[in-house]
Amino acid sequence: MPHQPLNPYTQKDIQEKVVAKLDEQKGLSFLEQYAMYMGKAQMLEFGLKGLVHRKFNVPISDMERWTLGMTKNELAKQGIRQDFVACLERVLKHRNDMAHEFLLNCAVMNSLGNFSGKGEAGDLFRASYELEQIILLHDWCEEHDAWT
Repeated sequence: MPHQPLNPYTQKDIQEKVVAKLDEQKGLSFLEQYAMYMGKAQMLEFGLKGLVHRKFNVPISDMERWTLGMTKNELAKQGIRQDFVACLERVLKHRNDMAHEFLLNCAVMNSLGNFSGKGEAGDLFRASYELEQIILLHDWCEEHDAWT
């Protein structure tokens, strides 16, 4: 089998595909976009746990309480491609911010006055952009069995 390229897409390809995915959410409210982000992040986590189970024979029951960070660490330990792990590290930081601080920060800002919400929208956009990038890479790696 020929070796698969480490970078399956050009930067332009990635940008076009990610922007198209994000455009699908136009018309959704801010909270609906947040819910889409969190749902996709959860699906990614489940998919990565499935990868750990399939590739490295870790029982699903052993991973029930694993966080996304623990799953990332296991993937890195098992030698999954470094570009994926690096992207996952960025996604993990965004997801943790979104899960633990984002809504609280929005509520605090709104309680202090009538803020535009542009900062929060920018944070959500950046987090969503990173998430869509890793989903794109994940799907390519799955399709081509290019995890190492």
